Amino acid sequence: MDFTRKVRWVLDGHKTVNPIGSTYAWVVSRESVRIACTYAALNNLSVCAADIRNAYLQVPLPQKDYIICGPEFGLENVGKVVFIHQALYGGKAAGQDFRNQLRSCMRHLHFQPCLADPDV
Repeated sequence: MDFTRKVRWVLDGHKTVNPIGSTYAWVVSRESVRIACTYAALNNLSVCAADIRNAYLQVPLPQKDYIICGPEFGLENVGKVVFIHQALYGGKAAGQDFRNQLRSCMRHLHFQPCLADPDV
């Protein structure tokens, strides 16, 4: 064990500037889920669902954020500047950043969004 420190940094989103455009992760409509389940039942297809734990922590940050280390990061790190590479809790656009990352991954796997509901 090398005693590497791992933290979850919480951003005070209520103190930051409002981003331009939508800041929320979109949600699949109830009607789209019903249609997909009906289609699966009519064609004898299996339906699977998943939940991504700590989803917002899996996304690279679109902006550059940093902190200056205090004593809680170890005495050898006090005063050092540390760049934050992955998403923060509390950011106003964390939901939208996650949605964009997930969409990019799905396109990389050759999935295409539905024209009627872009989150299907």
